[in-house]
This record gives sequence, C-alpha cells and structure tokens, in this order.
Amino acid sequence: MSEGDPVQKQLRAAQNEVRQLKETINALRDELEKSRIGEDERTQRSVASATDENRQLRGTANALRDELERRRIGEEERLQAAASGADDEIRQLRETAGALRDRLDEETASFDERLQSLDRKHHDERAQLQETISVLRQQLEGLHARTE
Repeated sequence: MSEGDPVQKQLRAAQNEVRQLKETINALRDELEKSRIGEDERTQRSVASATDENRQLRGTANALRDELERRRIGEEERLQAAASGADDEIRQLRETAGALRDRLDEETASFDERLQSLDRKHHDERAQLQETISVLRQQLEGLHARTE
C-alpha cells in the first residue's frame, strides 16, 4: 500500500473529514455551551432584577401600610379629642342650663314672694281704706242726721 493508493487517499480524506467534523462538533458544542451560559446569566439577571423589584414593591407596600396606619391612628386621636371636647362642652352647657334653671326658680320664688307680699299689703290697705270709708260714712251720716 503506497501513499498514492486510492484507498489510502480515501481513508485520509475520510479521516480529515472526521477530524473536521469533530472540530465542527467541538466548536458547535463550545458555542452551545457559551450560549447556554449567556442564557443562564440573562436568566439570573432577570431573576435578580425581578427579586429586587419585588423587594422594592414590598418595601413600598409596607411603607404605604405604615403611613395609612399612622394616618388612621391620627384620625382616631383627632376624633377622640373632638368627642372629648364635645362631651366637655355638653357637660358645661348642662351645668350652665342647670344653674340658669336654679336661678330662674329662685327669681320666680322671689317674685312670687314679693307678689304675695304686695297682695297682702294691698289687701291690708284696702281693708284699712274700707274701714276708714265706713268710719267716715258713719261720721258723715251722723253729721247729716244732726243737721236735719
């Protein structure tokens, strides 16, 4: 078998083709591996980005929830203060109304006493005047009867 033998040439050609195919396969395998690694890195970046966004959204949600709770508590405190102030005002108004009612009752009783006193005085004066009239009438009739 010599180098120029057609079988040898075909064998070498076939070996060259196998070597080239192996190199192509290895190159494609390397390219596929690089592509897979790149895809994994992009996936990891996407997952990290999504995780970071989720963390930020959770933080924002928690901050909003806290702010809402602070506002609710503040509103409750304002309502309680307003209710307390209204209760104090109602209590003071009731006390004032009670004091005014008591004063009105005292004034009414005082007025009634003065009115009764004036009625008694008027009655006494009337009785005196009627007595005086009666006495004067008798004296006048007595004088009139003497002159006749």
